[in-house]
Amino acid sequence: MMSTKLSLVARIHNVVGLSTSQRRIADCLLGRLNEAAFWGVEELASRSQSSVATVVRFAQKLGYSGFLEMRQALVALVKKQSRTGEQLLTAPSEAAATLVEVARRDLRNIEQTIGGVNEQFLQSVVEMLEQARYRVVIGDGVSALMSSHLAYLLTQAGRPAIQGIEADFPTQVANLGPEDLLVAISFSPYSRETVEATAFARRRNLKIIAFTDRLKSPLARYADFTLTVHGANLLHSHSLAAFTVLAQAIATSIASRDREMSLKRLREAERVARPKFVDD
Repeated sequence: MMSTKLSLVARIHNVVGLSTSQRRIADCLLGRLNEAAFWGVEELASRSQSSVATVVRFAQKLGYSGFLEMRQALVALVKKQSRTGEQLLTAPSEAAATLVEVARRDLRNIEQTIGGVNEQFLQSVVEMLEQARYRVVIGDGVSALMSSHLAYLLTQAGRPAIQGIEADFPTQVANLGPEDLLVAISFSPYSRETVEATAFARRRNLKIIAFTDRLKSPLARYADFTLTVHGANLLHSHSLAAFTVLAQAIATSIASRDREMSLKRLREAERVARPKFVDD
């Protein structure tokens, strides 16, 4: 009987009496532990040139109840390696497979983000952005990229916004008035500068919208509206995909409230900008 205290790798090394097909499964797992955590039973069977039934019997031979329990052990092992600082980039070795995995994760991020908002809530956010006199968007690190993108989209939608500069966050907040709006963006680990600027804005009774990763984040306690944006990815940062979809939806909703004016403004801007670009 295999000890339940042994890690998955130890169980593979200690198991005896494997068939040829089961040995291929073992070699496949040991050679690609990180990416194997993403495989389903059918994919593991295909990659090891065995069958689903053989994979299940292999998992049981290691002392697991079946494939799902073995996969859970594999995922736990990968997470443990990440926490202890061991080499971990959980992308598959093939570029095309990495593309599929990145897309799969971002689709899940988008679905989870969409699930966290409803019509009334999102309309309230749109109205606050639309009605503000001035809009300042702040963020650091990857959040700075998001703040730049959101400021651009809002400006395109006819509601000009500026991206805050980290060194000047306090000054920019101090210059805002009761008719203005601060949009703060930060994800774990949270930017101290962004959190402190948002707290300062709250003390000044400014209107605040926060984009963050959870409702208990430091930003959420100060915001009038908090939008949770999911972004788990393979680089252990925060993916831009779900945020981009949400920001695009908000800006489009603002622009669609006066379609004719929005189209007129965009055409005028295009005429002015055209000399800067090269035609095909």
